Parts: sequence; structure tokens; C-alpha cells
Amino acid sequence: MLISNRFKIDLYLNNVFYAVLLLILVVLPFMGNSQQKFSLEEAVQKAQKSNGKLNLQKLDAIDAEHQLKEYYAIGMPKLTGGVGYNYFLDIPTSILPDFISPSIYGILIKENLIPSKPIDFGSGVPVQFGTKNNLTAKLDLSALIFDGSFFVGLKAQQLYRELIKRQYNMSEADVRYQVTKSYLSALVVKEGIQTIDNNISNLNKVLNDLSEVYKAGFAEKLDVERLELSLQNLNVEREKFSRIIEITENVLKFHLNIPVSEKIELTQKLNDILNVSYLEVMDPSISLKKENRPEYSVMEQGKKLAEINIKRYKVSYLPSVFGFASYQQALQRNKLFDKNDNDWFPTSLVGLNMSVPIFDGFDRKSKIGRAKVTLDKTNLQIEEFEKGIQLEFANAKSTYLNALNTLETRKKSLALAEKIYQTSKVKFKEGIGSSLEITTAERDLYTSQANLLDAQYNLIVAKVELDKALGKI
Repeated sequence: MLISNRFKIDLYLNNVFYAVLLLILVVLPFMGNSQQKFSLEEAVQKAQKSNGKLNLQKLDAIDAEHQLKEYYAIGMPKLTGGVGYNYFLDIPTSILPDFISPSIYGILIKENLIPSKPIDFGSGVPVQFGTKNNLTAKLDLSALIFDGSFFVGLKAQQLYRELIKRQYNMSEADVRYQVTKSYLSALVVKEGIQTIDNNISNLNKVLNDLSEVYKAGFAEKLDVERLELSLQNLNVEREKFSRIIEITENVLKFHLNIPVSEKIELTQKLNDILNVSYLEVMDPSISLKKENRPEYSVMEQGKKLAEINIKRYKVSYLPSVFGFASYQQALQRNKLFDKNDNDWFPTSLVGLNMSVPIFDGFDRKSKIGRAKVTLDKTNLQIEEFEKGIQLEFANAKSTYLNALNTLETRKKSLALAEKIYQTSKVKFKEGIGSSLEITTAERDLYTSQANLLDAQYNLIVAKVELDKALGKI
């Protein structure tokens, strides 16, 4: 019976072991080969969510919100309560002058009942005032009634909160710009590899055909060697592009906050992006609106803060008025819980305090002067920025139009190169063309393909720069 139970236990453990092993074998390949897929917009959104700088600025925005509430609390009424208890082990003693004896002696002397003579009335009478137990409970209310600098400062805090939000929008636009360029760079290299793979496949077919012709004695070995050299060069180029794609994807992973060890897949093609959104700006009369630039809104907000800073120092010359009120109940008893002893005694008061600045040693005047200098500097910076973005827009617009014209030219060149290459292949197969001719046509084709890819990339980058100049990113 014992052997039978042990056999059942061993069988059960073996089944569990194999089940776990099967689960590992099934799940492990998926774990190792998992990769994240991104379109351009998905990559931008991922970067904006995980970017460290943006996350810090989000916290700055939250902090600015709390700063505004903290400052607003300065002008709110304040109510405080307090309870105090004192037990006197020895009730304080006070010395009172003997005002009774002098009065009595004065009357007696005045009535000639006793002779007039100096009398020593002593150093006074020691007396004790108060009770052993003293209990007080009070409420104090204070409120800011008028302070010009407070209300201006409150407006400044609101402007600061808005400034933080605009700075976040500016950083968000910069992240979009950086991710877009990184994504496009990776796409270009990926397209380049695809083009090289197609060329390798085509060249292998030509080389195989030529090898058969060579074996039949209708071609020279030099013709075969030329094609082999071209194939070898293509393989070297593909290896170089493979290393470059790793570099460009690592840069993109950095912006997406993804470990370089993880794999990513770019789901969009270069032509898709080109056809969907990067050929839409064709109007040569398009103009720049500075208000669309996120940097401009930040600088305008900085100008408002500089202006209100001047106002804050000016209104500080006005008086400040604070109100207060206090209510207190006091209990004084020798026996604290003796209801027959003294009852509660109330004390209440209200009042105002006004502070009037008279002379501060020209402190405010100096601060106003510095604030005006800050405003002048901000205005100059805005003027320089406006000139700079106009130049940036003009250059970006010209670069885009040139890239567009270049792309059209490169398309025609590629079509012509493909036609020449196909003609050279036909002539070579029919025996009326040389291997040098097909090799030259092949080299021209590869050059045209690379030029077209470069033109496509330059056009997209030019569009990105134009969108950045227009404030669309």
C-alpha cells in the first residue's frame, strides 16, 4: 500500500514537471521575440509620455498650481484657536502700600487727637491675587483687508502658472520634432536596405544566367567576374546599412525611452509618409504667423510677468490694512471642578492695523528700475526672435520648394536609368551588348536609386523644418 502511494506521488510530480517544462518551451520564444511596433504618430505619443524632461515639466506645472493656492491663502482670513491652563503651586505675591494707616493718622493729627510727628508706615502689605487654577479658551481671527502688492502678486502667480504650461507645450513640440527626424532617418536606412536587397536579388539572377552562358562558351570569364564584383560591392553596402540601421534605431529608442536591447518595428513606409502629408504645402503665398510658434507665446508670457513685476513694486507704496478680532473665556478657581466657585469671564476685542510706508532708503525705486530693465531686455529678445523666425521661415520655404523640384528630377532620372538598364540586359542576353555596358548601366541605376531615396528624405526633412518654422509641430 505504501509503495502504491509513493508511485502515485512520483507520477504526479513527473506530470507537473513536464507541464511546467512545456509551458516554458511555449512561452519563452514569445518572450524573447516580442517587439514594439510604432507608426510615426505612435512614436511621437510614446516619446511625449515617457520623456524625462516633459515629465519634470508636468511636475513643475503641478507645483505652480500649488504655489498659486499657497499664495492665494495669504489673503484668506485666518482663524486660530487655543487653550491654556496654569496651576500655581504658589500664587504670586504683590506688595501693596499701606494706604489705610496714613489716612487714619492724617485724620487723627488733623483733629488734634494725637501730636504731629513722623510715622513709619512700613514697606507695604504683601497680598496674593488670583487663584490656583487658571483655564483660558480663545479664538483669534485675522484678515487682510487691503494690500495692493498682494493682489498684483496673485495676478503674477497666475501668469507664472500659464508660463509653465506654455513652456511644456514648447518642449512637447521639440520632442515631436526630434522623434520625427529620428523616425525618418531610420526609415530611410530601412528603405535603403530594401533597395539593396532587391538589387542583390536581380543581380543574382543576371549572374546565374551569365554563368550558364559562360559554361556554354558564349561569354568571357571577365564578364562573370565583373558581375561578381558588383554583387560583392552590394553585399558590402548592405552590411554597412545594417550597422547604420542599428545606430538610427538606437537614437529613436533613446527618444522613446526604450532600452537599446529591445526590438522595435517601424510600421510606416517612407512613401506612405511622403504621399499622405508631406506634399500638401504647395501654396507659394503661405505666410508665417508668429503667434503659432510656441516659443513666441512663452516670450509674450515672460513680458507680461516683467510688466506686472513693475506694477507690484509700484503698488507697494500704498498702505496695507489688516483686521483682527479675538474672543476669550477665562476660568479662575482654587478648585478647578468646583461649580460653586467663579464662573467663566469673557474678553473680546476687534481692531485694525494699518502700515504706511514712508521712507525705505530708495529700495523700491531701485527694484522698479531693475524691473524696467528686465522688461526692456524682454522686448529686445522678442524683436530679435521675430527677425530670426522670419529668416528661418524664408529659408525653410525655399529649401522645401527646392527639395520638391529635386525629387521630381530624381524620379525622371531613375525612370531613365531603369530603362537603360533593362535595355542593356536585353542586348546582353541577345549577344549584342557587353558586360561592361550592363555593369555601367547597373551602376547608374544604383546611383539613381540612392539619389531618389536621398531626395525623398530631404523633402520630408524640409517639410518637417517648414512645419517647425510655421509652428505646426
